Amino acid sequence: MRNILLLCSAFITCFACADVVSETSLPEVSVAELANYKMKILPDVPTSSADIKLVILEDCNYNKLNKVERNGSTIDIEKQFNSMIMAPCFMTNDTIPIGKLPAGTYRVNYKLVDLSTVTQNKTPFAIAFKLVVTN
Repeated sequence: MRNILLLCSAFITCFACADVVSETSLPEVSVAELANYKMKILPDVPTSSADIKLVILEDCNYNKLNKVERNGSTIDIEKQFNSMIMAPCFMTNDTIPIGKLPAGTYRVNYKLVDLSTVTQNKTPFAIAFKLVVTN
């Protein structure tokens, strides 16, 4: 119950955020801080031979993966939902495959987008983090 209250308060806080979030203005966190957002990278130490995944813990089941795109050293991940549907949120863990990456440092931009036509805030949650992949 406490986790649901924290999540609700986070969404209420985020609804007061700016309407448009560009990739360059995303708040950047460290991989270690992802746990504060109920996220983590697998494996813990990504290597170029490993299949890398972003795990979102306690995600609403109606948040659907829209894209995972890599452009050079930038990886954009976007999930979508529609707040007008007002579906109940059943918490589930979601594993998003990023895949094998060459050794290097990547910027991962994660956005949750509301498809509702009446909401003021189209991006209630967005963060960026640096992902270091070793050989």
